[in-house]
Amino acid sequence: DFPTLYASGRAGFAGLTELWGLNKPVIAAVNGLALGGGFELVIACDLIICAEHVEFALPELPIGIVPDSGGIQRVPRRLPHNIAMELLLLGRRMKAEEALHYALINGMVPKDQPMTLAREWPATIADGAPLTIQALKEALREMDGHSIRDSFRLIRTGKLPTYEKSLLREDAKEGVRAFAEKRKANFQGR
Repeated sequence: DFPTLYASGRAGFAGLTELWGLNKPVIAAVNGLALGGGFELVIACDLIICAEHVEFALPELPIGIVPDSGGIQRVPRRLPHNIAMELLLLGRRMKAEEALHYALINGMVPKDQPMTLAREWPATIADGAPLTIQALKEALREMDGHSIRDSFRLIRTGKLPTYEKSLLREDAKEGVRAFAEKRKANFQGR
């Protein structure tokens, strides 16, 4: 039932908008309209590529619904206040070009190319050390909302288990060796 979903933290589009412990990068390739929940799914992602004809909007409020699966939580943090309020209060559509201007998205490509770039990015990410990628996601998530000083304190506390493991793993040593030897690292996920 609906209250149980909210209480369990699994509401909002199969949980994607509320997967707080997800340590894997999530990439959105948008090709069409990203309205309401679709927009909320997109802005829950780490990297966003979209086709040049894409439009984003949160049409919920004008029809009597609050966009509470990421709209009210993320849009005001990602856009200037007055622009966020236009989207939230008026349900105004934002074209891809404007989203790129405000750095809401990472890139804009022709209509037939979002998946091409969206497939290149994971390949690049996969060249990194797996535990380091997970540690990055963990650290960024836990530092969200903290000052820079408090963020430094947090990573020095030992309370970020994936981050702590990443510092001591063989992959970290291999990365430093590969850099010093001017070669590509051979990460093993250890």
